[in-house]
Amino acid sequence: MAAVTDDFAKKCQVKHNDTLGRFVVAVDNIRAGETLLVEEPIVILPHLGERRCARCLNLTTNFCSKCQLLPLCEECKDHEERDCQRLADLHLSEEQVQQLQDSQRTEVQSMVKCLLLREHAETRSLYEEMYQMDAQLDARRGSEVWNNYQANVANPLESSGILGKLWQGSDLEKDVELVQRLLAIFDTNAFEIRAPESGGSMRGIYRRASLFPHSCMPNLVSAIDDASNGRQIKIYASRFIAAGEILYNCYTNVLLGTQERREILKQGKCFNCNCPRCVDPTELGTHMSSFMCNNCSSTGGYIVLNPETNQWQCLLNPEHTLKREFVANMLERAKEEVFHARDNIYRMELLLAKLSRLLHGNHYIMLDLKQNIAAILRQILQNMAHRPNRKVYERKIRLCQEILLVLKVLAPGINRLKAIALYELANTQAELARKLYTEQELSSTDLLAQLQQTEIMMRESLRMLLFEPLATPEGQLSRSMMRELKELQNDIKMLQDNDNVGVL
Repeated sequence: MAAVTDDFAKKCQVKHNDTLGRFVVAVDNIRAGETLLVEEPIVILPHLGERRCARCLNLTTNFCSKCQLLPLCEECKDHEERDCQRLADLHLSEEQVQQLQDSQRTEVQSMVKCLLLREHAETRSLYEEMYQMDAQLDARRGSEVWNNYQANVANPLESSGILGKLWQGSDLEKDVELVQRLLAIFDTNAFEIRAPESGGSMRGIYRRASLFPHSCMPNLVSAIDDASNGRQIKIYASRFIAAGEILYNCYTNVLLGTQERREILKQGKCFNCNCPRCVDPTELGTHMSSFMCNNCSSTGGYIVLNPETNQWQCLLNPEHTLKREFVANMLERAKEEVFHARDNIYRMELLLAKLSRLLHGNHYIMLDLKQNIAAILRQILQNMAHRPNRKVYERKIRLCQEILLVLKVLAPGINRLKAIALYELANTQAELARKLYTEQELSSTDLLAQLQQTEIMMRESLRMLLFEPLATPEGQLSRSMMRELKELQNDIKMLQDNDNVGVL
């Protein structure tokens, strides 16, 4: 567990300042796509409210019959023997066990799992490294999260006597703040990992990966492999990075607006982001949080959150404003409507048209709708029983183009979202060109030109996805893309040969 490649030590230097805490800079110039770090997790934990088998990590409500403290599903007979025996040796009373197994106290098992790292000589150094990670403890103290953890994790562990029985001889076990610190480390440093079940996720704590600070305009990409490869995290450069540059990862979804990203970072990571995108009210000209100004709509007026006044004001005329309460309520209603319209393409198209009178076309809610519509159109196009007409293809192409225009600004360099959107665009354009050629609406010369353009886009998309681990969904997509690219190149060659025959 927690194996680390030598790349990190060769290419990265850990530094410290008062603003970022510990951070990492490039020792030498780094090429786009160059790997900086590959490592396995120290520990894998379920999300709050879930329990996962200590052996296979599947969701479960059962516990090990021997130690009674760690979850164990019906399919697994046992888990790590040394952990099981150490917990069994505590000889907790039935009342204490029931208290710790309470369904409202799922983080208790995560805490026990981490404290067990401290119990064994082989894993104690991993625990010590984890304990040194950034916790933002003072920022959390007295908060709702702090009080909830105190009631449902720290207090039950203290009253059960576990803190006093584990790692005897240390003063830390008597300090309940240790529990708060470790819980804060989980929240602040964890990476999301795909769970065994479809669509599920877990949390992974990695030794070095958490050292990279956050930016909404990162120069790094992180990708996590599947269970067969130890759920290793791979971190690589998204663009050329000069020696001395700070290495940034991104902890949020780049397709969220500034307020939403900042709120997630503030609540989960306890810091305010002041990256170039966050301090620009237009979000680098993408207007992902901008409203239409009714008074200036004919002249391209947009209402943005002015960072100096903290007011929603028109860029053309600052006297045109929106109240903060109106903005909050409107966004909440729009999100509810998007949720209820999901999976219904007609309702989503109507909602997109309705919201276009209020929101910029690139607003993150509008982009979410466009992504959902494009996903349904993909299903329609894949099922030829629907007999999709030309307009369906053209609609998906237009949506992909609009999404790509935003991603090219927000995610320059290598980016998996951009790669997938580019692939969807290329694939749809190629299928439309073939359809029109079959229906004799496109000449062989025009078809050749369209497919050659598609090949360029497909190659660019594949170039970005080839940096992803093969077992990930993106890695699997890259393999199927290689087959599609070969078929495309065969079609191009056949058309070129036919044209040459015609010339002769």
